[in-house]
Amino acid sequence: MYRAQQYCRSRTLFIHYAIVLVLTRYCSAFCSLEPVLRPSRWISNRSKSLTLLNTIAWTPRPSKTSPRLSMAVGKTGGKLIETVEEYTSIVLEMESQKPVMVFFTAPWCGPCRLSIPVVKDVMKQFAGQIEVVEVCTDDLPEVASDAGVVSIPTIQMYAKDELLDTIVGCVAKSVLAASVEKVLEETLSRYGASDSRS
Repeated sequence: MYRAQQYCRSRTLFIHYAIVLVLTRYCSAFCSLEPVLRPSRWISNRSKSLTLLNTIAWTPRPSKTSPRLSMAVGKTGGKLIETVEEYTSIVLEMESQKPVMVFFTAPWCGPCRLSIPVVKDVMKQFAGQIEVVEVCTDDLPEVASDAGVVSIPTIQMYAKDELLDTIVGCVAKSVLAASVEKVLEETLSRYGASDSRS
C-alpha cells in the first residue's frame, strides 16, 4: 500500500513538472514568467510542483514600441478599422469614390463567423467596384452606436457618406450580392458612371 502511494505521488509530481515545462516552452514567445510573492502557507513539503505552480504567474510581455500598421486586414479580407478617425475618413468622408461595405462584427459572435465566407465571396465577385471594411464592435463600440448598430452581424452600404442599405443578421450570398448590385445601380444613377465603376 505504501509503495503504491509513493508511486502515485512521484507520478503526480512528474505530471506537474511536465505541465510546467510544456507551458514554459510553449508560452515563452508570448509570455514572460515572473515570480509572485505568496504567503508561506503555499509552500508545501509534500508537493514541490504545487509550490512551483503557485509561485509562477503568467504575464503578457510588454508590447514593442513599433507603430501600428495602418493597413490591418480583417477576417473577411477587407480593411480592419481600428480607430474612430479611420472610420470617419474611409466611410463618412469617403476617401474612396467607390461604395463602401461596412461589416460590423465581434470575435465571439457565431453568426458573424458564418457571415465571413459570404462577405469574402461577395468581395471577390465585386472586386474593384466596392470597398469592404470591417469594424469590431468590441473595440469600437462608439462607432457601432453612432452607426445605429443594435445587433451583429450588421452590414451597411455607404456611397458618398450616405447610408444606402442595411442588412442585419446572417444572410445568403445571393441576398448580399443583390444588395450590392442595388447600391451600385443607385450610385451610378445618382453620381454618374465615373464615380462608381472606376
